[in-house]
Amino acid sequence: MVKKLEHLTFTNELKINLLRSTIKENVIPVSSFDYDAEFDALTLRFIQDTPDVIVHYIDDHVGLLYQPETKEIVGIQIEDFGHSFLPHHDAIRKVWNLTSTDSRIENVGDLQIIFERKKPQIAREVFKLTENLLEKQGFEFGDFLK
Repeated sequence: MVKKLEHLTFTNELKINLLRSTIKENVIPVSSFDYDAEFDALTLRFIQDTPDVIVHYIDDHVGLLYQPETKEIVGIQIEDFGHSFLPHHDAIRKVWNLTSTDSRIENVGDLQIIFERKKPQIAREVFKLTENLLEKQGFEFGDFLK
């Protein structure tokens, strides 16, 4: 028999003060952007220097990363990203995939330029999706990007 998982904390206990203080002019600063192909997870951190975090899942794929001692949200993690999440989220897939103009990659410098351009676009779409998921659960995330 499978045991029911216990929540370490509830969504309404999480805080967004650090996150709110970093967003300026609807731009989400991404201090860490990591895709782990083996784990198939995309991890975005919005707050620097947050080594110890707990993942609080808000649906089957999306988890909020928060600091255990302060309960401040510092990032978002999406599991099973390429395999089952991305095919169902057009807005994120559109910015994740390379376009015809991106295909002119000739060297690592070109790749870095494209990555730096796409990183905030991907973060914005992930953030908007997360806001929508939280609003459906009755949690006010703050309407940062509206």
